[in-house]
Amino acid sequence: MDDQQLLDILAKYEAGTITEDELQVLEEWYTSFEANPDLIDSLSAEERVFRKKQLQEKIFDQIDTETSTSADLPKKRFFFYPGPRLWQAAASLVFLCAVSFYIFKKQSDQLLIPAAEQSNSIHPATDKAILTLGNGEKIMLDESKNGELSTEGNIHINKTKPGNLVYTAGKNVEKVHVNTLVTPRGGRYQLTLADGTQVWLNAQSSISYPSAFRGSSREVTISGEVYFEVAHNAAMPFRVRSENQLIEVLGTHFNVNTYKAKSRTKTTLLSGSIALTNAHQRVILKPGEQGIVAGESMSIKNVDAAEVIAWKEGYFDFTDADIGSVVDELGRWYNVDIHYQGTATSETFTGRIPRSWSFEKVLNLLKTFKSINVEMQGRRLIVETK
Repeated sequence: MDDQQLLDILAKYEAGTITEDELQVLEEWYTSFEANPDLIDSLSAEERVFRKKQLQEKIFDQIDTETSTSADLPKKRFFFYPGPRLWQAAASLVFLCAVSFYIFKKQSDQLLIPAAEQSNSIHPATDKAILTLGNGEKIMLDESKNGELSTEGNIHINKTKPGNLVYTAGKNVEKVHVNTLVTPRGGRYQLTLADGTQVWLNAQSSISYPSAFRGSSREVTISGEVYFEVAHNAAMPFRVRSENQLIEVLGTHFNVNTYKAKSRTKTTLLSGSIALTNAHQRVILKPGEQGIVAGESMSIKNVDAAEVIAWKEGYFDFTDADIGSVVDELGRWYNVDIHYQGTATSETFTGRIPRSWSFEKVLNLLKTFKSINVEMQGRRLIVETK
């Protein structure tokens, strides 16, 4: 099928006069268009990435349109991750975008972002972290090749793939060293400790840990936001220290949020059982419970654990979140400095947003809030209450 035939069928699609047979032809072509050298060879790798992102944004633009007309909720903006039905509803739009682009690519490059503009744009967080070894050596993990990075005795430290650091320890470990992994603003990373415990670090977070565990317990220290899937070892309890609390666990899944801007630490249990201790109290959390430590006080509440760990799955997830909390989290993820002007606002936000969204799209979302004005100045976001 040549370009003119595609254009003819496309015109019928847009006019609503396409037949089932013609629609099937169009869908079959779409399924195989990426393998069509006549249409794809002229695209650079950067252009392909850019177009993929544009198509993804088209999907969510369609979803926003579908959901925003369902109810009038003046104090909240609702955005939902699409379920299967909504994906199907948006599929035709994505299809048209893809077909239109690959047909007209050779005729016009208006939609492509210039290289200079791409380099200056603000991007979501990437697999980026700094590893500090026991001897003080610092390794920039995003600049390191996959493979073995270092050895400490018979302890091997490997970068198995981008964003993934793995420790393995041989038998008879004689000496261990304290290592530290730090993600900057705009960074994230995954770590497997020597005992098999898996750790996910959100942006602007850190964890200090021994290169291997010896003795009667396993202990690490964290800051920022970290998710744990602890390898079970009843003879060697796992402990997590933060500024104002201690978590004791045998084997379980839990999330700890210690960002200082919140002035409180939130520990959320997904499975298993953990003991949460501060200066004056010790409580046992059950799955679905969140322990909140603020200063010397501690409280427990039931939460939606899936919402709490949405960051690990690639989403921002907010429920009645104040604008300050929303903007702070966005600032960490996109490495943008936030500058507030004016008094606090009572407007709240509820919804789920993909962390893969471009910052430009997120900025457009912030502009829909009625109580604030937002303006970008370089990498600084000015938030001014009206």
